[in-house]
Amino acid sequence: MDIQRLLKKRQLNVQEQNALDAYRLERCALAWRNEGVPVALMECARARGVDWAATVVLQLEVDFPGMSSLFGLLLTQDERFIEFEIDTDPAHQRVESLECWQDVSDTLNHSTRNRGTGKGFAAIAKQVRRKVLGLLAQGCSAPGAPSGRQAP
Repeated sequence: MDIQRLLKKRQLNVQEQNALDAYRLERCALAWRNEGVPVALMECARARGVDWAATVVLQLEVDFPGMSSLFGLLLTQDERFIEFEIDTDPAHQRVESLECWQDVSDTLNHSTRNRGTGKGFAAIAKQVRRKVLGLLAQGCSAPGAPSGRQAP
């Protein structure tokens, strides 16, 4: 599917909506893989058993006003969805407090066939994870070193 055409289109069918959702998740996952996640998140997740070689970042907000320093959603090596909120130092190098680290896998839609909406969020995210990790295995991209910068 031509994503650029879909981005400009006003009305999308179910398959096109699912393709755009997958595109957005893949862009985010690849951006954080290439840019590198903040050190505080990397170390906090590693301490909780997350294998960064097989985990993708589906959402990560950095220094969003009124929220924890880092918050978002990970899809781990076990295909579990982890929602997190972490307060860090200004450089995002050290964890000051962990507000939330919760497995939300059971609350997400894993169905690949939903009437009127197509694939559920979890099904799309798992497909994106496999694609991103497959691209990495082929050498098209490589995980970046930890950083404190925000994705483009």
